Amino acid sequence: MFRRADQLLIEQMQDKFPLHVLEYYWEGFEPSLTCLDVTSDEVLDFDFEDVGFLVSEKRTCVGYFDGDNYIKCPKNAPVTTFGQCPECSKESFIPFQECVFDPKCDGEICDLPFCKREHVLYLAFYDTRAKIGMSSSRRVERRLVEQGADAFAIIGSFGSRKKAREAEKDISAKLRIPQAFKQEMLLQCLSKPVNRNGIEEKFKGLSVSLRESYELEAEELNWLEEYPIDLPLAHAPQLRETPGSHRGEFVGIKGKWMIYESSGYKALNLSDLPARYLSRDKF
Repeated sequence: MFRRADQLLIEQMQDKFPLHVLEYYWEGFEPSLTCLDVTSDEVLDFDFEDVGFLVSEKRTCVGYFDGDNYIKCPKNAPVTTFGQCPECSKESFIPFQECVFDPKCDGEICDLPFCKREHVLYLAFYDTRAKIGMSSSRRVERRLVEQGADAFAIIGSFGSRKKAREAEKDISAKLRIPQAFKQEMLLQCLSKPVNRNGIEEKFKGLSVSLRESYELEAEELNWLEEYPIDLPLAHAPQLRETPGSHRGEFVGIKGKWMIYESSGYKALNLSDLPARYLSRDKF
């Protein structure tokens, strides 16, 4: 299997990378990347606008926050799909991590308020491409900003996370509304103006289908237009693998993607950074 030179270097040096990425999140339209400096035990914000850093292949548990206090993972456990190990997830979030994607109950097994809480289904638009998704009603707009949507509309409320997930899968299958898109497809949208009229027409058609098939009344369309990036780009960015060297001129951020210029536009999936290690050092 072919390995780039920077990836081979990182495999050799990644144990010396000083910054452990803990969290990537948005407050309004302001993105933040929180890291732990493992040499000083200081939690700090990473300046990703200075595009000149290395990203590890290695991923270890991010631990968790107890209020404002950061708690390290006691085992520094390796992780794969999730940023937390099961023990830290149980302490801070959810005991069965698989329930993030497919809830097992309405809260009667785990007794978690999160699982019992009202959840909503939404339609998210990436230009005229629409997908269906689920979110806690408390953070639906933040979730859509995290995903880089151009617009969204809430289409229904459900009494628990499990009920919302079951409805999402059923509607997706019967009305053929995707639950996800490939990143490369969505990055293509960054090179052309958002077709507002096309989105509105697509939304009207789906609203009729939801009303007729499920008696669901979609709420109004909400536009998300304040991402810190000047769009459209001259051409679609190329998605880079997360581990490796990222160097160039910062262009902006939309959702999970940081765009930078380096012999053409490149895109880094910032949501894939938590649990990895970073370094600005040149080895």
